[in-house]
Amino acid sequence: MMKKWCLVFFSVVLAMMSFLPVAFTFAAETKRVNVIILFKKHADEKTVEQLQGKVYRQFEVIPALSANVPLASIDILRQLPEVEYVQQDETVAIDGQVADWGVKKTKATDMHVRGVTGKGVKIAILDTGIDTKHPDLHVSGGACLLSYCPTYNDDNGHGTHVAGIIAAKNNHIGVLGVAPDASIYAVKVLNRFGEGTVSTILAGIEWAIQNHMDIINLSFATPKGSPVLKEAIDKAYQKGILIVAAAGNNGNRNGIGDTVEYPAKYDSVIAVSAINNQNVRAAYSATGPAVEVAAPGEEIYSTVPVAYDSDSNPDGYTWMSGTSMAAPFVSGILALYKQQYPDKTNVELRQMLRANALDLGAPGKDNWYGYGLVQAKPNKPPQLEVKLQSNAAGVVNFSVTPLADNIKGYNVYRNGKQIKELQTSSSFTDYVLKGNYRYQFSSVYSDGTESALSNPMTVTVSAPDYKDLTNDIWYAPPIIYLSSRGIVTGYNNGTIKPNDFVTRAEAVAMLGRALHLDSTKRPTVFKDVDPANFASGYIQSAYERGWLNGFPDGTFRPKQPITRAETAILLAKAYQFPSAPSLAFKDVTDKVTGHKEIYKVAAAKITKGYPDGTFKPYQSVKRLEFFVFIARAENDAFK
Repeated sequence: MMKKWCLVFFSVVLAMMSFLPVAFTFAAETKRVNVIILFKKHADEKTVEQLQGKVYRQFEVIPALSANVPLASIDILRQLPEVEYVQQDETVAIDGQVADWGVKKTKATDMHVRGVTGKGVKIAILDTGIDTKHPDLHVSGGACLLSYCPTYNDDNGHGTHVAGIIAAKNNHIGVLGVAPDASIYAVKVLNRFGEGTVSTILAGIEWAIQNHMDIINLSFATPKGSPVLKEAIDKAYQKGILIVAAAGNNGNRNGIGDTVEYPAKYDSVIAVSAINNQNVRAAYSATGPAVEVAAPGEEIYSTVPVAYDSDSNPDGYTWMSGTSMAAPFVSGILALYKQQYPDKTNVELRQMLRANALDLGAPGKDNWYGYGLVQAKPNKPPQLEVKLQSNAAGVVNFSVTPLADNIKGYNVYRNGKQIKELQTSSSFTDYVLKGNYRYQFSSVYSDGTESALSNPMTVTVSAPDYKDLTNDIWYAPPIIYLSSRGIVTGYNNGTIKPNDFVTRAEAVAMLGRALHLDSTKRPTVFKDVDPANFASGYIQSAYERGWLNGFPDGTFRPKQPITRAETAILLAKAYQFPSAPSLAFKDVTDKVTGHKEIYKVAAAKITKGYPDGTFKPYQSVKRLEFFVFIARAENDAFK
C-alpha cells in the first residue's frame, strides 16, 4: 500500500511591479515548488513560462501540465481565468509487507480448467515496475514515467509482487496468477523507495489510455483527493477501461468510520478491501461506503526480484500483506471476465463483479466488504444444441434447441463479439459478407445469468464481396439479405454505393425483383422510358398494377432521384399496407402528395421519420435507405 501524500502549506508575500504590462517580477522569494495546473480548455505553457515556471510535462488526455514554479506564482496562476485548478505535485508511496491461498479462495482455478485464463486482456500495472527477467512472469511492454529511469524494471519489489498475483505463469514453478495468460504492462510511476507524484500517476493513466489498456491496477493510496487525478481517471473510465485500486491500509480494528483513500474513493474506481484466509476483514483494511468488493490481502505469496527477496529463502518469491495485494486479485478476476465476454463494456463487467461476489458480513453491500469476496465463478455450460443448417450467398442459418427448461433465450457471438442478445427463435440467421467466421452461442437463464460460450463453429462465406460495405455497418444485413435474393446487385467495380441517391428507375427495378414483376424489356406508356431501358419491363408492370402514374407531362423521369414521399407511395401500393392509425409528422399535411401513404408506411414500421418529428417528404432517398425500406417490407426481422 501507499504512504500518505504530504501537503505542505506555505505563507507567501507576492510583490508585483505595476508598470510591467506582461511579465511579473518577484521579491527576493526564491522558493520553488512542483505543481500540476489544470486548465479549463487548453494547457498554456507560455503563461507558465511568463511566471518564471519550467514546464516538465504537458498531458494530452486532460488540459493539464506539470511544472516547477516560484512559490509566489501559485496565487497568480489560481486567479487566471483560463486556469481551473492548481495543486502541488504531491508524493505517493507504497506500504506493503506480508499465500497462494487467494487464487483458490477466488475460484480462479475453476476458470483455468475451462480455458479461461485472461488471454488477450491487457492490464497496466501502475507501480514500481516489474522484474522483466523473472522466470514466472512475461511482461508484454510498458514505460518508465519517472525522470531517472531508462527502463521499467522493478527496483523495489512491490510492482513485481502485484504482477505475480495477477499473471504469474502456469508453468509448474513458483506461484500461479489469477489470470496467467493476461498481458501485463509495467508502467513505472513509483521509484525505488515506492514513491511517486501525482504527475507521474497522471502520466501513467495517460499511457494506459493511449495504449488501449483494458484494466488499470493501482495498488497505492493517499488520504487527500486530487481534482486533476480524478479527471484523468474519469476519462479512462469513459474510454471503457476498468480501474481497480486498493482501498487503503489505514483502517481501524473496530472497522468504524470512512477511511477509504484515493484514488479508490472515486466513483469510477473499484475500491478493494482486504480479507484473511478466514474471510474476515484484515484489521488494517480501510472501511467506508466506497468499498466495492473484498479480496485476499493477508500473507499473499507472490513474485519479487531476487535482489529484493527479504525472507530467509531468496528465491524470487515472498509474502506481503495489504490492500495493495487485494487489488490485483480483482484485476485478475476482471481479466477472466473480459476474456469470456470481450464485447461487454467496462460497466457491464463491473456489474458482473458485483453480482458474482460472495456476500460477507452484513447482508447486502456493506462498508467492510462491499458486495463481498470476488469470485471467478465459472459460468454454466450453454445447454444448447446448435447446428449449422445452411450457408450460401451471405446467409448463414443455424438451428438452436434449448436443453433445459430454465433457459429463456440465447446470445449469439461472431468472432468473439456479441451480435444478438436474448434470441428466442428455434433458428438464427446471420447475413454476412464474404469471409471466415467463428460463431458461438450462450444460454440466458431465467434468472438473467448467462452461460459460458459454446465451442466455436467456423463458417466460410463465399459471397457477396462489396468493397464499400463492412459487416459492422448497421445497414449491411439488409443489403446482404436483398443481395442473396437477387433484389440488389453491385456495380462492375465491386461496390454497392450505399450513399448514392437511388433513381426512380432503380427503385422500381428493385421493387419489381422483390415482387417478381415481369422484367421483359418492352415499350411503356411513358415517353421518356425507352424500351431498351433496363427497367422498362418493371416500370410498365408497376404502372399496369396502379403502383405509379408518372408526371402530368407524360414522363416518368427514370434518372431522377426518388423522394421519400414517392417512395412511400410506391411501397404502400405495392405491399398494400393498411390504413394507418392517427400518426403525425410536423411536415406532412393533407396538402402533401402521398400523405396517406406516408402514414401507412410509418405504421408498417418501414420508417419512423426523423427524431425532430419530421418526415422530410421531398428529400431524395439514398440507396442504403431504399435497401433498408425494401428489406423491412419483405422481412419483419429487419424492422
